[in-house]
Amino acid sequence: MSIHLELRSYRGGDRHRHDYSQILLPMQGAMRLDVEGHRSVVSSNCVAIIPREYEHDFEPSRDCSMLILDVEAEAFAGEAAPALLRDAVPSLTRVEPWLWRMFRQLGAEVEAGACRASDAARMTLAGLQLVVPRTMPRPLSRAESRVIDLARDGGAGSVAEMARTAGLGQSRFHALFRATTGQSPKQAQLTRLFDEAADRLATTALPVSEIAYGLGYQNASSFNRQFRRRFGLTPSEFRAASRSQ
Repeated sequence: MSIHLELRSYRGGDRHRHDYSQILLPMQGAMRLDVEGHRSVVSSNCVAIIPREYEHDFEPSRDCSMLILDVEAEAFAGEAAPALLRDAVPSLTRVEPWLWRMFRQLGAEVEAGACRASDAARMTLAGLQLVVPRTMPRPLSRAESRVIDLARDGGAGSVAEMARTAGLGQSRFHALFRATTGQSPKQAQLTRLFDEAADRLATTALPVSEIAYGLGYQNASSFNRQFRRRFGLTPSEFRAASRSQ
């Protein structure tokens, strides 16, 4: 393996360890990570390191996807490894916005098949040479734990209701929700809604208008426009494509 890069979607976790180091770059959503008792939230604009043989577990948000590099000890063969990997300790480090945009673009190109994973891995490691690690992921505050729990439920309820559940004011809740998940509460709600819409279109014969009304839309045309903006297909086209696979 030496170095293996892959874009992965996560739906659940289990406590385990592996004999290689792992670099996590979140492309979407967030993940609550526990590395031998060190708990943190991996979300937008940060990179997490899980060193080899460290036992860890994770809880992803519903829409979590990560650009993952699995790196074996002999991968660099005399070359300088990124500082993030030299100390062999868990870390969670913020990334400069311009560098983060580069990582996001690499992830998008890998997902689209426009870039070979091996080339993307080399470019990602080159970018990581510019990141100075911050060791010991900070523990989650109680407020952050409540917010990430709400995010894992897909942002159900109004922002005011979620803020009350979290015991926070709306402005503080909104800021903390974005900081811990990389999305606003409204974006999380739309993700949950369209995940449900896509599932109903693919697995039921319900009319599109009935699906739209069932999800809270006042008219089907508004649902159709937003669905197409998100997926690039109308609901009917999405349904036909899912059934032809």
